[in-house]
Amino acid sequence: MIRIAVVVAALIGATVSIAAERLPNFPKGTSYREARRSLIGLGYTPVKLPDADKCYEGDDRCQGRPEMASCSGTGLGYCLFVWKSKQDTLIEVITVGESENTVSSVRCRANCR
Repeated sequence: MIRIAVVVAALIGATVSIAAERLPNFPKGTSYREARRSLIGLGYTPVKLPDADKCYEGDDRCQGRPEMASCSGTGLGYCLFVWKSKQDTLIEVITVGESENTVSSVRCRANCR
């Protein structure tokens, strides 16, 4: 009976760990400003990549956002932002928009389970 309880406890612990690593999900139309606040609230930290694009003065999509890895200068104005969870999972948040960028998708970059 004790052996079964230990196995059940281990399975519950594994389930909680997996749930904690689930990618954040944002409703369609969520501004990056709102998503950024949510990520910080969830314990994610911005990641400044050494080879990140330069954020040019006046570009509101990336000003004051060290997590910006790249932003396109043409087209739909895509930007890519990198974040790290407390469990060292790296995620990418992709946005679209020239001025007020909105979240297009979130995907795993590294250390996903």
